Amino acid sequence: MKRVIYILIAIALFPLAAMGQRYLQEKKPFWVDGYFRELEKSYLEVVSASDYELESARNRAIKEIVSRRSIATGTQASVSMNDNDISVTAGHELIVKARVIDEYVVHTAGGYVVYLLVQTAKNPTYQYETVNVTDKYPFSSRVFVPGMAQLYKGSNIKGVLFITGEIATVGGIIVTECLRTSYKSKFASTHNTEAKKSYAKKSDNMANIRNVCIAGAVALYAWNVIDGIVARGKGHIEIGDTRMRISPYASLQSAGVALSLSF
Repeated sequence: MKRVIYILIAIALFPLAAMGQRYLQEKKPFWVDGYFRELEKSYLEVVSASDYELESARNRAIKEIVSRRSIATGTQASVSMNDNDISVTAGHELIVKARVIDEYVVHTAGGYVVYLLVQTAKNPTYQYETVNVTDKYPFSSRVFVPGMAQLYKGSNIKGVLFITGEIATVGGIIVTECLRTSYKSKFASTHNTEAKKSYAKKSDNMANIRNVCIAGAVALYAWNVIDGIVARGKGHIEIGDTRMRISPYASLQSAGVALSLSF
């Protein structure tokens, strides 16, 4: 019976663990510590700057984009920004085209530190590749292996709990079934009435615990699959337009799983 209580407690703690993992993930974007990637038509990189005023820190970070590309050397250039789109012109000619994909601000005692994830076109005439920072993930067959989808999404605590929970419940099924079979065998091998009652009771108890473990394993596996499909994970950079997503839906008329393919 104690094992049943432990299993129920472990299952009840899953939402708290999930909330704790989610809170840790939202603290700081992964790309802040440094990121660079060269695409076919653009660069993805991180720039940062600090100042006493937030807007000044952001402007300094934007100017860092220009200096890194070394395009403004020896040329009188002007920098303009429209929302997150950055243009650098010399005279009337566009020489740098960039845009801010994501932004992270740290407020310190000395002012502000601004981190920008920037996409800069290799040539101002090029069109940008589609880039997004997201915590959503496309459907993956990993959802059918306990904990694998969660680990892939960066939810390590949830992933480990799903794995250990499934191992514990499956182990409970094996152990209790072995004990039930043993008590049943002992029941058949004795003619002592009291011993038979004891073995029968123990066999029934093991059968009940086994059934609880089976129900727990099935419920945990179903939870793992659903969580692996719909739960968000650690932020990542998604490049490209084509995305397939699978998510459950429910309405007054029907319920099921929806498949969406975006181009």
